[in-house]
Amino acid sequence: MTALAFIPEPHKIAYGKGWFKTPANGSIGISDSSLHDAAGQVASVLGELPVSILRPGLKYTISMTLNPRLRSDGYRLKIAPAGIAIQAQSQAGAFYAVQTLTQIVGQCPKERIPVLSIDDWPDFKDRGVYYDVCRGRVPKTERLMQQAALLAHFKINHYQLYVEHTFKFKGHPDIGKDASPLTPGDIMLLDELCKALHIEFVPSLASFGHLSTVLKHPQYHQLAEDWGVGRYVSPEAGKIKAWQKHIAWSLSPANPKTYAFLDELFSEFLPAFSSKRFNMCCDETFDLGLGQTYELCKKLGKGRVYLNHIGKLNRICRKYGKKTMFWGDIIRHYPDLVKEIPRDVTVLHWGYSYDFPYETCKDFKKAGINFLGCPGVSSWVSLFPRLPEATANIRGFALAAKKYGGSGLLNTDWGDGGHYNFMEYSWHGYLFGAEQSWNVKADPRTFTARFARLFFGSADKDLIKAIDLLGEISYPNVDGYYQSIWQHIYFAKSENDIFNEKERKGRLYHNGKFTSGPVKLDAAFGRKTLEKLAFVREAFEKVRASGGADPHEVLDYWLFAVDTIAHAARRLTVRGPGGSNTPAKRKAIRTEMRSLMNRFTRLWLARNRTSEIRVTLKRYRDSLKSWE
Repeated sequence: MTALAFIPEPHKIAYGKGWFKTPANGSIGISDSSLHDAAGQVASVLGELPVSILRPGLKYTISMTLNPRLRSDGYRLKIAPAGIAIQAQSQAGAFYAVQTLTQIVGQCPKERIPVLSIDDWPDFKDRGVYYDVCRGRVPKTERLMQQAALLAHFKINHYQLYVEHTFKFKGHPDIGKDASPLTPGDIMLLDELCKALHIEFVPSLASFGHLSTVLKHPQYHQLAEDWGVGRYVSPEAGKIKAWQKHIAWSLSPANPKTYAFLDELFSEFLPAFSSKRFNMCCDETFDLGLGQTYELCKKLGKGRVYLNHIGKLNRICRKYGKKTMFWGDIIRHYPDLVKEIPRDVTVLHWGYSYDFPYETCKDFKKAGINFLGCPGVSSWVSLFPRLPEATANIRGFALAAKKYGGSGLLNTDWGDGGHYNFMEYSWHGYLFGAEQSWNVKADPRTFTARFARLFFGSADKDLIKAIDLLGEISYPNVDGYYQSIWQHIYFAKSENDIFNEKERKGRLYHNGKFTSGPVKLDAAFGRKTLEKLAFVREAFEKVRASGGADPHEVLDYWLFAVDTIAHAARRLTVRGPGGSNTPAKRKAIRTEMRSLMNRFTRLWLARNRTSEIRVTLKRYRDSLKSWE
């Protein structure tokens, strides 16, 4: 038989001879009532078999027992001709054994399940996904529940939603207004589901930088580092990079009212979660020391002011029974202060490029600070995830976190610029992260083939090639343009200088390698890309037409991604150097983009709240108008 596909790959698997066939009158025996839910899941996979407590002398088709001597949350699964035996270290371990059994049964007829034995366990305690719900798009609650359930199947056990303003605060009703915010009821419903799935749903709320969505309201201007109006005191303000200049960006630690305000937010937000942990974020505080905290930073230093803020928040959160974590991008630049981080605080060490210095994980290990490695699925500011970068980034953090004693991975999925990158695009990255956080020795080279079988339900070779090719097509990065070049072209106005660039320095991915060199954004580049995308589209359409594939109904979204990149490529064939810029072709560009905008709206509203779709629709309309 064809070797079975698994995500994550088990640590140890051995195949035997023969087959197990589910009997019509079988039974499931469990050693402990705490395994009843897991046994019920087995019954749903193999058939409605009765479940009972194991009794000496009786024979059971399937037995499930707890074995505390196994590794934490590990399990052993043995399939023999006479029956199936599952041993688990915990209830979570039993759940993971059932997920593995489900993957096996999904690839075999029930009368020919292969004899095998699996000994498996997680490499990391925390195996997480972090999803952005505050850059314009808040999924419907049922969609978030579907996301959590599918992540759990692939053994994810840590889940966070990034919130700035998209929570309905009773005491601060202007926060989240017109953004379709999550309610406490939404959170508690999702929290209950996560507990049943052995997922810890950890609250995450911006508590320092990244707060322009809150501080833009006049009643909060006084709390902003720049008084909410872009007012800076420090002469260093002139040196801040253009992309870092945001009005009302950070809360000011110099204003005592900041902490009363945050306490009010925490008092509503944190009790909705059963988790005893809290991510207070505190990343990218670009404007710290430039406004209200200028004198304080002159006296103490920016690093000390930053760490003092972390300490104050940590003390506030203790009264809510929470241990805190925060993003480590600021504190890691103050190595002398790292050792002063409270020992009950976890650092989230992040970076998203393929060549990130992963060895910096050792700085937190050396200081005795618990940390999570935080890569990303490389979906943001892109029309489809940059899969080569995501894979290298996730793999790099997994190896470094394992080497330096990190407690796990938190795999991020951001939505910068209006969140036009749909959740449906990110599953390749989510599941690769799930695998690497469970088993760092799993083979990355076979992942896409296994992903195609287990996620799309197809072993079609063209599909496997198309997935990797689409990720490769999405990757090109050109100096002066953040992330994938295609989204810049896609939303560009007709007169944009991007269409006048014959050659710029950039980065490509080809034949398994990242390369740097000249990138020509001309009509020829557009035509070559269109040829590749034609193959990708044909492969996806073939799978959709085959029937039974695409069980998670994402192909409509992936085909939309293909068509958006194709549209950007066609723009190059019209407006790029060597292109044919005729009125008829410009009209065709307008017609196609109008159609894509309508598809985008339908796909958004099918699974997401209205939220702030207006942000991205404005980009569509502004671009459309310029092509008249």
